[in-house]
Amino acid sequence: MRFRSSVAGAVAAVVAALSLAGCGGGDGDAHELRIGYLANITNAAALVGIDQGIFERDIPGMRVTPTKFTTGTEEVSALLSGSLDAGYLGMGPVITAASRAPGQITVIAGANEGGALLVARTGSGIRSVNDLAGHRVAFPGYGNTQDMSLQWELARAGLRGGRDAQVPTVRVRNADLRTAFERGALDAALCPEPWCSALVSKGLATVVMPADKVMGDGRYPSTVLVVRTEYARRHPDVVKQLIRANEQAVAASRDPAAVATAFNAAVKSSLPDSVLRTGIAANVPTTEVNAAGTQKLIDAARDAGYLPTPVRLRDVLPAPAR
Repeated sequence: MRFRSSVAGAVAAVVAALSLAGCGGGDGDAHELRIGYLANITNAAALVGIDQGIFERDIPGMRVTPTKFTTGTEEVSALLSGSLDAGYLGMGPVITAASRAPGQITVIAGANEGGALLVARTGSGIRSVNDLAGHRVAFPGYGNTQDMSLQWELARAGLRGGRDAQVPTVRVRNADLRTAFERGALDAALCPEPWCSALVSKGLATVVMPADKVMGDGRYPSTVLVVRTEYARRHPDVVKQLIRANEQAVAASRDPAAVATAFNAAVKSSLPDSVLRTGIAANVPTTEVNAAGTQKLIDAARDAGYLPTPVRLRDVLPAPAR
């Protein structure tokens, strides 16, 4: 599935973010694990793991310092600069990093599949991906998993996405979606939960593509756990403990009540419980990294022009899955 790239500006944004890899950070304290995460339900394992103290409990003697990020691209920059040791983020930025900074980030486990959906502004007349031509469509960050998912879906419909393409696409932070929809500045968005369900609950949007249909079947890694490769080399025992802690965190994230509590604690959310539960149900917590879904993301990133050098599936799968 190929399409002509019309996202030169988006590529430039990705390059700019990754260029921060040379700035600051260092190796940090040997007794501190600096771990990044995103305030989305797709990151439920991280949210619950932090809220319930799973990481500090299962990695004894290590002070765990969590840092919240807005997008996975920003989190990758922190990892590459040495400001983070590990992180939960989508596979999209990991793939881009594997092309632009090969071998510097290692995926050690999965955490979640799916959890994002395509919604359209109420009254926009958009009922399918084919209807997106000529309409402004948002995603959270250049080169992130939702960006690549959107590009994949557009290509499947024979459309091109980009700033000046058939489907004008634009980066909008998840927290700003409601304002953009209220003002009519956007016609649709492919975003992670619970942000899309929040739009639907307010009558601002309708669901065009549910989470289990995005990228064909919803089976793609929306959240993986990564470490800096150099950190893993220096601290292999800590990484092993982190993998075990992730298993416990993923198991705990299968409890909707635990996820809702952790999400509210992380973002000081005032979303109704019904919205959170709808958003939580769209996610599939798993420690596995779906290879077929990962390959789709690689293909989308390649065709969007995000990969200056090729990325192979084995470059971004955890070692046990190879």
